[in-house]
Amino acid sequence: MDTVLLGYQRAFPATPFAVGCLLDVRGSVPDIEALCELVADRARTCLPLTQRVLSPRRRRPCWVVDDAFDAARHIHACRLSAGSDTAELRVAVQRLSASGFPADRPPWQLWLLHGHRPDGFSLLFRSSHVWMDGLGQNLLLERLFGHPGPGSTHAPLRSASVRRSDPRALGRATAHMLSWCTRTATIGPFEQVLVGHPQHTWLEVDLARLRAISRAFQVPVNDIFLAAVTGILRAWSGSNTEHAGRRRELVHAAMPVSTRRTTEQIRVGNHLTSVRIALPYGEASVRRRVEAIHRQTSRHKRVGTPGVAERLFLWTVPAPLRPSVMAAGMMSRVFALTASNPHGLTGPLHVLGRPVTAAVPIPPLPGSQRMAVMLGGLDGQAAIGFTLDGSVQGGSYLPALLEAELHALEVEGGLLPGQAPLEWTPSPTADLAGADR
Repeated sequence: MDTVLLGYQRAFPATPFAVGCLLDVRGSVPDIEALCELVADRARTCLPLTQRVLSPRRRRPCWVVDDAFDAARHIHACRLSAGSDTAELRVAVQRLSASGFPADRPPWQLWLLHGHRPDGFSLLFRSSHVWMDGLGQNLLLERLFGHPGPGSTHAPLRSASVRRSDPRALGRATAHMLSWCTRTATIGPFEQVLVGHPQHTWLEVDLARLRAISRAFQVPVNDIFLAAVTGILRAWSGSNTEHAGRRRELVHAAMPVSTRRTTEQIRVGNHLTSVRIALPYGEASVRRRVEAIHRQTSRHKRVGTPGVAERLFLWTVPAPLRPSVMAAGMMSRVFALTASNPHGLTGPLHVLGRPVTAAVPIPPLPGSQRMAVMLGGLDGQAAIGFTLDGSVQGGSYLPALLEAELHALEVEGGLLPGQAPLEWTPSPTADLAGADR
């Protein structure tokens, strides 16, 4: 998978295929030298921070320790305008996320963003998706800003089960693989020509709110997350209900599934696979959208090992051609977007004695797609982050659309009895950088 993603990144060099996390920290702004000392100290026991990819000719790329590792080369500071708060922070995240990673050093960056709020600062951690997947990055951040020592980290919440797929499961997986031959539908905002220059926006929510909705529908939080994304697509595209049941009204999302085991918590590379989820955005009923999502996710959990069909699909392509086939846009015909849900950060986390109060995921955007969305957060605070290609119009409305969809789920689930669904009206002057949380 690392080799495939490396080829994917080389095919789209102008669009860094990076995963990130924005941490809100309360307290005085630390010295950049002290931050470098902290990271250098943690790097002695957290070896992935010192590893880079080596791509020798005619040999498979591998991960090696950078003998010239210097934490100061990876840590930078950026001052924002006083009082700008969220607006300029979003602009800064967008600008910094456009930078690539030098090939001769470990592909990660840590940015100290300060000046925009009087009571704290932010940290933006970015890493190449070739170097680390989303779950691995979260576990690394816990090691970096948590309390080091035995028992300070926990096992991944979705570790892969160690079992073989029986012939029946392989048969079902093969049938599912064939469904990848069907082209995904798309929506109006995704129909423009790709231009690169990813944009970012997000919405912070109370995790207890998401859990209350999931209990009301008796499904996991992940299903509520996917149902909310489906509702966003419906409202964003202005879909009507005339063809609600037709297959062309199904937008397909790639959903990464972690295969990390306890012994692989802090390792470079991508320990994951993907499943294909149909998002029925043409369905008018909120409840039926949730039910349609739940039927699929429960089936993936119930039959065989997750991702068997996806691996079969990938390995039918000859090894030398896999990166170029993916880069050619095949995956954009299979998936309209990527929706990921690695478990959020587990605290308490501190930066030189200053408490981390929130975490916002910055999802990686494949070079052939228009949107990626990720559910993350810290402890009881959740956040849903969006990354969009610069060609996508109306991305600034996504936080408002998401809030309206969560409200509709609460109404349908009986959590807000007697209330009508929240009406949402776009602001003609809204833009991505200035949208409220």
